[in-house]
Amino acid sequence: MKKGKFIVIEGMDGSGKSTIVEMLKKQVAKDKKDDQIIFTREPGSAFSKEAEKIRNLILDNNNEFSTMADAMLFATGRRINLEKGIWPALEAGKTVISDRYWHSSFVYQGILGKVGLDKVKTLNKIATDNSNPDLVIFFDLKPEISLSRLTKLRDKMDRLEHNNLSYYEKLRDAYHEVIKDDPEIFRVIDSNCTIEELYQKVVNILKKEGIF
Repeated sequence: MKKGKFIVIEGMDGSGKSTIVEMLKKQVAKDKKDDQIIFTREPGSAFSKEAEKIRNLILDNNNEFSTMADAMLFATGRRINLEKGIWPALEAGKTVISDRYWHSSFVYQGILGKVGLDKVKTLNKIATDNSNPDLVIFFDLKPEISLSRLTKLRDKMDRLEHNNLSYYEKLRDAYHEVIKDDPEIFRVIDSNCTIEELYQKVVNILKKEGIF
């Protein structure tokens, strides 16, 4: 049996990433392809209540962890997500689309959190048995637009979110640093557009991969 494809969607905060994933889910269900295309997310998992518990632990504003502890929690949840759902689905020839993957840890803990990019990469390579995705779609967005959208959308930010422009400038720079390390698998799209336009950009990429 042909192994399935592992697709990751990453993006700036406020870029519309999670909204697009929900739109893709609805289209897959409408086309009756939900037995062929599986969705999951990070932190957490569509396959595991244990990984969801880790998600709640990470995002809870009442908790205080070091950035290294965060990195280890993310890696643990990632491993569970792979074992419980992603690996079995891929082995069955299904496509898996994940809302975030280890690239988020590279950026948030490795670079911005100053744990060290190489250290976080090593941690995740071990935790995931070096399970590289086949394709990463990155939703690019200007930092000022990212902050503006988040401010409008959310009354309360979780433990990992910030509310200053400087942070989002550093966030975008960090993502582009990660992209430069592995440019072949990335497809960078401008998300400063309507949700409908953004959705079509993603669908076009997936069609080229033979998925949609």
